[in-house]
Amino acid sequence: MMQQRVGQATDVARLEDYIRAVQLRKWLVLGITLFALLAAYFYTTTRQTVYTATASVLVRSSPVGARVPGQNEPPNLEREREVLQGNKVANDVVADLGGGRTAQDLQRNLSVEFRPDSEVLLVRHTSENADDAAAVANAFAARYASLREGEAAGYFSSLQQSNRDDLAALGVTLEETYSEREDLERERASVSAAGGDVTSIDAAIAVASASASNVASQMRNAESDLRDLEKQDGARLAAAEVLKGALTPSAADGFSRRLIMLAGLLLGALAGVVTAFLLERLDTTAREDDDIALALGTSVLGSVPTLGVGVRSGAGGLVMLSSGGSARFHAAREAFRRLRSSLQFLQTSSGVSSVLVTSSTPGEGKSLTSANLAVALAQNGSRVVLVNADMRRPTLEKMLGIEGSRPGLSEYLNHTSEINVELTPGIENLWFIRAGSQPPNPGELLNSDRFEQLMKELDREGVDFVVVDTPPVLSTADAVSAARFVDGVIVVVDTERTDTSDLLRVRADLERSGSTILGSVMNRQKFNRGSIFRRKDHYVY
Repeated sequence: MMQQRVGQATDVARLEDYIRAVQLRKWLVLGITLFALLAAYFYTTTRQTVYTATASVLVRSSPVGARVPGQNEPPNLEREREVLQGNKVANDVVADLGGGRTAQDLQRNLSVEFRPDSEVLLVRHTSENADDAAAVANAFAARYASLREGEAAGYFSSLQQSNRDDLAALGVTLEETYSEREDLERERASVSAAGGDVTSIDAAIAVASASASNVASQMRNAESDLRDLEKQDGARLAAAEVLKGALTPSAADGFSRRLIMLAGLLLGALAGVVTAFLLERLDTTAREDDDIALALGTSVLGSVPTLGVGVRSGAGGLVMLSSGGSARFHAAREAFRRLRSSLQFLQTSSGVSSVLVTSSTPGEGKSLTSANLAVALAQNGSRVVLVNADMRRPTLEKMLGIEGSRPGLSEYLNHTSEINVELTPGIENLWFIRAGSQPPNPGELLNSDRFEQLMKELDREGVDFVVVDTPPVLSTADAVSAARFVDGVIVVVDTERTDTSDLLRVRADLERSGSTILGSVMNRQKFNRGSIFRRKDHYVY
């Protein structure tokens, strides 16, 4: 607002700034909040509900694929994850579960994770059916564990079978060696009985005996290795086992519907508050007394609440002539009475008797203010002349109920008629000067000596107050031209549309003409019904 832009460049938002922004734009905040809540509701009703079940598999060391044969190596979980997600396990799971699904269907919703500092694979499967999610996760975990354990068991079984084959071969060799030695011993006995030389036979027997001893030693070693393998195979832990089976999920993935709705409500409210605050910071509409006073360099003389569309123009706009009515009417009448008191004080203190009522742009309520101010002064016993100097778009005649076509201000300023001051019907002490026919040069006429002479003549005729209604300052030069011949100017500000930059321009234009801005009237001010009701008994109707 105005104070934020002109008063200090380093303005810091405070809590009351946010509260004020919400109060001014409460319907915007409510709308954004409801939109976010509906969006959250729509999301919860249209999102696909899926369930994820998790099984865990413990992977232990295994000699399968070890760099050093026969030695266990810690599992490579990255490789094991690929195995678990591979086609072999998936095809086995399809065979186990059936149901017409393919391996690709199951793999698409399968994920396997692990922590680098652990030996556990987490097998997760997602499905629209909670039972199916658990069944598939358990099937993958069980099939992988069976595959890895089968590889380890096969490894030991292969080694044991190899040792048994070696023992059988060594047994055959040992039998052959024993048979050969027995043949040599029989030959030696025959040669020795004949008195022959048995030296070469003894040497052959010694070689056969050594060979049999060597084979027997190899057999003992092979038998020891086989016993060790059988003992190792019997004592080892499974290379992989299901550590924890997947349970049927009790809740769908993601946040619950209630939590999503709550988040939508909170985020919507936050977005609404932020939007309202940003709009308030960017809005330069003159809504506050301080903003208007700072822009025009003078104080606010009165605040008129927002009235219905039907009473903003025409006879209905003369709230000072109405009786009873709603609290808004009571507040409006009281506002014009306060404006009357302010003007009477200025007359007493500064001799102000003629005022020009204008605004920055059309439609801000300057004619309504002129008429009601004049009526309020007349009701207090003052002799008042209301001059309709808005010769472009005159509305006071309709508002006061003055009918017929008679010469008015334009004819007088054009020297085609004398001034016609007529008593307003039904309103004592109030005289009215019509606008007359629309001239081609209203600005020049109001800047003429003849208009100045009129203002002086009215002052000499014993009139207490002269109220002049003119076009808006920024629309034409009429108001600036006429303002030189009155004691001061009252600027009507529409708190719903008047921009502070427009008020700065109005002030500059009037000050350049040498005019004095007496004050301003805030029109269509926010209506505080509660406070009006509390003060209602004090109103004078």
